[in-house]
Amino acid sequence: MTDDAHRFHLDRHRAATELAPEHIPDFQRLLKDLCYGSRFQLLILDCRDERLRELLIARIDEVLEGRRLRPARLRLAPDDPADVPALEAVLATLAADHDAIHITGADAWLTDPRWRALNIRREAIAERAPARLLLWLTPEQVSRLPDLAPDLWAWRSGVFAFEAAPDEPRPAPERFDAAIDNRSLAQRSRRIAELRAYLAEDPPPPDDLRLPLLDELATLYEDLGEWDKALRIRREEELPVYERLGDVRSAAITQGQIADVLQARGELDAALRIRREEALPVFERLGDVREVAITQGKIADVLQARGELDAALRIRREEALPVFERLGDVHSLLITRANIALALLQRAADGDRVEANTLLCEALADARRLRIPETETIERMLAEQGMDCDATAPMR
Repeated sequence: MTDDAHRFHLDRHRAATELAPEHIPDFQRLLKDLCYGSRFQLLILDCRDERLRELLIARIDEVLEGRRLRPARLRLAPDDPADVPALEAVLATLAADHDAIHITGADAWLTDPRWRALNIRREAIAERAPARLLLWLTPEQVSRLPDLAPDLWAWRSGVFAFEAAPDEPRPAPERFDAAIDNRSLAQRSRRIAELRAYLAEDPPPPDDLRLPLLDELATLYEDLGEWDKALRIRREEELPVYERLGDVRSAAITQGQIADVLQARGELDAALRIRREEALPVFERLGDVREVAITQGKIADVLQARGELDAALRIRREEALPVFERLGDVHSLLITRANIALALLQRAADGDRVEANTLLCEALADARRLRIPETETIERMLAEQGMDCDATAPMR
């Protein structure tokens, strides 16, 4: 997949997360037609709910603008005396500077005679207004369109239905407990929509059901790089509940997750403060040696990102590595070894490359045995450094 295609793939799935699950298939199909279809298209959109229509237009325009396609909006008033030739002229003017035109209010303005006139003028409109025309209609208008304007209907590039959300309560989503998340981007996008729709129910679900779903939702947003949304959930929805319940361990874990997001946004000092002052003391007081070691490793991550390599190396070697060895935590152990190797390669002192080579090869052997995604990352690190696990020293 090219960078451009990957960007579109990511943008359209990010946009879909704001919708109800039932609207995603047609929304995704519409975006593909808009971005990869011909310059002139007649797209029929079946949507009665005005609020939903406005949300859809906003999400569509975000993706179009990300593709450097310029959207426009044409609102037709019911009492506008203009005729179809006048509409044609306005569309031609808009198409000169825009690639897509949302036409709203058409269900009231397009009387039967105007539909018949539009049917006759279809070729002239396609020639004078070569743009993607998004015609927003009610279900009743869509059902009558084949009879009112049969030739225009035959020209349609697609029909997309967006019905209002059902009135009945949504079923609770099943818990997702996989140790390794191999879901595709499309599956994650739809899952976000499902979680958002369910969590917005009134009354809200109880804490014991809501909290794990919020945690998954924040994690999915992080996977998509939606840092602000993830941070809001961690800070405003998860953390206050754990504090109210007196669940100090879960609150400390959530503080660490907040620090993860801040670190991803480049706010290293804030992330470091939270780990040292909010998370680490709690785990030490609880005697949770594994969480202490994990938090120490994340503190080392921040120090390493700030260029404090010796401090990061000391923490990994003295505070984290021995604990994971004692616990037999192979996954955490191989990640720690790879991070130590990375710091050694950054420091580039005498002998560091040899030790880094050994650590990366040990990490790679464990990663291959566990069949985890980090295998590819470690293999790439070795290749980039010209290192070989079949030799005792790095290749020259």
